[in-house]
Amino acid sequence: MAKKDKKKRESKPAARMGWDKDEAEEEIVAEALKRKDMDTGRVELIDRDTSTPIIETYDEDTGKLEGSIVLKNRNREGLLALVKIIETVDVEQDHNGIIESFAHSGKFNIENPSTSDRLWDIDVSLENIGSTDLKTKDISIQELGTESPDNIDSRDFKITKDIKNLLLVKEYINTNPNADDVLNINDIEKDLLKLKDKKSGVSGKPNKPSNKEPEIMEEEEEEEEEEEEEIAGETWGDGGTLVETGLESFGISIDKDNVVHFAIALRSMFDKPVSNIKVVKNIPDDFTNPVISTTTEGRANIEGKQIIWTIDKLAPEYTVMMKFTCNIMVSDITKRRTGTVEVTYQSASSFAEGLDIEKFDAYTRNKFYVDTVERDEEPGIFDCKLVFDNSSEFIIQLFNADVYAPEDESKKFVDIDPNDVPLLPSGAQWHSTKWEFESEEYPTFRKKLEFRVMPDFQTIVNGTAALSDVILEIGSITGVMSYDITEVPTYRAKDVIATLKIVNNGSAPLNEVTVLHQTFSDEYQPPKADEIKLTWDGEEVEVAAAAVSIDNNEFKIDLRDLKDSSTGMFKPESTMEFEYPIHCTNPARESTFESEITYLANTFPVSQELEFKPEVPVIEAMHIRRKFRIGKEVVPIGDLGNYKIILTLENIGESPLRKLVMLDKVPDSFEYGSYSMTPEITDEVGQDTLKWDIDLLEVGDSLEITYEITGTGKYSPSDAQLAL
Repeated sequence: MAKKDKKKRESKPAARMGWDKDEAEEEIVAEALKRKDMDTGRVELIDRDTSTPIIETYDEDTGKLEGSIVLKNRNREGLLALVKIIETVDVEQDHNGIIESFAHSGKFNIENPSTSDRLWDIDVSLENIGSTDLKTKDISIQELGTESPDNIDSRDFKITKDIKNLLLVKEYINTNPNADDVLNINDIEKDLLKLKDKKSGVSGKPNKPSNKEPEIMEEEEEEEEEEEEEIAGETWGDGGTLVETGLESFGISIDKDNVVHFAIALRSMFDKPVSNIKVVKNIPDDFTNPVISTTTEGRANIEGKQIIWTIDKLAPEYTVMMKFTCNIMVSDITKRRTGTVEVTYQSASSFAEGLDIEKFDAYTRNKFYVDTVERDEEPGIFDCKLVFDNSSEFIIQLFNADVYAPEDESKKFVDIDPNDVPLLPSGAQWHSTKWEFESEEYPTFRKKLEFRVMPDFQTIVNGTAALSDVILEIGSITGVMSYDITEVPTYRAKDVIATLKIVNNGSAPLNEVTVLHQTFSDEYQPPKADEIKLTWDGEEVEVAAAAVSIDNNEFKIDLRDLKDSSTGMFKPESTMEFEYPIHCTNPARESTFESEITYLANTFPVSQELEFKPEVPVIEAMHIRRKFRIGKEVVPIGDLGNYKIILTLENIGESPLRKLVMLDKVPDSFEYGSYSMTPEITDEVGQDTLKWDIDLLEVGDSLEITYEITGTGKYSPSDAQLAL
C-alpha cells in the first residue's frame, strides 16, 4: 500500500449540532444528520442510498476507496450526547417598553440520553465565557451514568454584565378615529427600534425616571436618564405623564361608544429564529366586542376575555404586528385600565453574549479488531482488514484509524482522517479495505483509533415578557351660556353681553379648548380680541390676540398647548368662563340672531375630540315705538275736603311698555293715604311726590291707581288738579 502523509485532526470547533432553525429544514441537525427527537438526542443518517446496508467510504484527497460501513439491520439512527445551555429569562416592562426588571438564570448541562451506555472521559471547551461567572472554559467529566441523577452534569451560571433585551415587545393604544392608519407597521417598527440598544438594568437600577425629584443628582446619572428617555422615544413630564409620539392617545369620551385601537408589535434581535411565541392580551371587563383586524404573522384568536396570538417562528431582525379593536362606553369618570400583555417564547440564542461550545470529546462502549485470514492456496499470505464496531446506542465519529507494522511504523496499512469516514449509527461497523501481508508467523499489527460520541449542542432559552397596562382617561366637558338681554331695539346700536361657561367634568386634563360661535352678520357682529374676558377658576386670564379669529362669519377662541402655558392644562373640575359682547348694529325690524355655540376640547396626547353644544337663546330685534296715555281725575268724596285721585296709564301703541315711572305731586295743604298701589314717597320736585315703578304694560292694557287726599287749613281743591 502506498504511503500517505497522516492528516492530523484540526484544532477547530466541532461541527455544530444545535437546534438550528436557520437551516432550510428545521429537522436538520448537522451534515448527514436529521433530528428525530430533540429531547432524547435521537438522530438519523440522511442523504444516503437507503437501498443497501453498505455505505462505501473514500479518501477525501485521492478519492480512493478506503472502506465501507455495514449497517446493522439497515439501522441509520443513533443518539447524540446532549450538551445544553439552558436559560430562563423573565422580563417586566412598562407600557413604553422600558425594562423594569430582568430576571435571568442559566444552567450548563451535559446529559447522557442513553439508558444502556455510559459516557466517559468527557472534555468540553466553552467559548465567550467572559459575560458569565463561569470560572474556566474547560470542563472535564470522568463519567456519566445511565440513570438520574448520574446521567446529568449540571452547572449553574449567572450573567455578570448588563443584558440587552433580545425580544422587543410593545403595545400601542390609540383612541383616535384614524388610529388604524396611524398604527402602521413602518412607523411602529421605527419606534420599536429605539429600544434595541436598551440595557436590561439587571444590576437593579431602575430604567424609568422617578416621579420624585432627588435633592442631589450626579451629572452622570442625569445624562443616563436623558439617554433612557431618548431611547424610549418619549420624555417624562410632571407626574410621569408621557410626551406625545404620534402613535398613541389615551382619552375616551363619557356617554359615548368609544372604539379603542390596539397594536402589539414584536421584533426579534436574537441571532436565530424565536419559536413557540404566545402573546396573551388580557381584556378588562369594561371593554366589549373585541375584533382582530390584522395579523402579519401567526394566528390570533379571541378566547373569552383574552386574545391569544401564537407565532411558530419569528426570524431575526423581523418585526411582526397584531391589531385589534375594542369598544368601551363609560357613564362616569372613573379611569379605566387597558389590560396587561403576557408573552412566552423559546429561543436557541444565548443572552450571554455568544456563550457557546468550542469542542466536545466523549467516549462510550466500542470495539475494534483486525481480521487476519490466511489464503487457502497461498500459505503465508494473509488478507487483513480493520473492523471498528459501534456497539453503543450513540452516533460515533471515527476520525482517526492507523494500522501499521510493528517493525516499521512508517509502513501503514490503514490511514484515515476525520473527513474520510461518515458517521456511524448505532450497531454499524466500519470495514477497511483489505491489505495483503506476508508472514510465516502470526501477523501482529499496531493500531491507533480515535473516535468520539457525536454531541448535540443545544441552546434553550425559555423567556417571558410581561407588559404593564395604561390608564384611559375619561374626557368630558359640559357647560352653559346666556345673554344679559335677548331683545334689542331696531335701528339702534346695542351690545348684548354673552357669558359662556365650560366645565371639565371628566378625569382627563385637557390640553386644547376651543369655542366656536356662529353665524355672525353685519347686524350682529362678533367681539374683538381685546373685548374678551376669560375667568379661569375665579382668576382672570389674558386671552392672546392670536387665539381669536373669525372666518366665514364664524368666531373662534382657540386655546392650544395649554401644557406649555403659564396656566397649565385645563384640569378636572376646573371652570372657564368667557364673557364678550355681541355688537347689535342697527338691526332691521323682526331680524333675529339665531346662533350656535360649540365647545371643543382634547387631551394630551391627542385623542378623540370632545364636543358639547349648549343651548343658545335667540336675540330678537324689537321694533319698539312707545305710545301711551296718562290721565288724572279728581273726584270729591264724603265730607268736605275729601277727594279721590284717580291716575290712569294706558298702552295705546303696538309694543309693550317696560320700565315706566308714574309720578304725582301732593299739594302741601293736603294729607294723603288709602292707596290702591303703595307708592314710594319722594321729594323729587321739592315737595312730597308719589312714585310708582311699572315694569311692564302690554299692548292694549291700562292701569288705574287711586289714593285719597284730605285738605287741612287753608287748602285749595284746585291745587289737586296739578299733575306731573
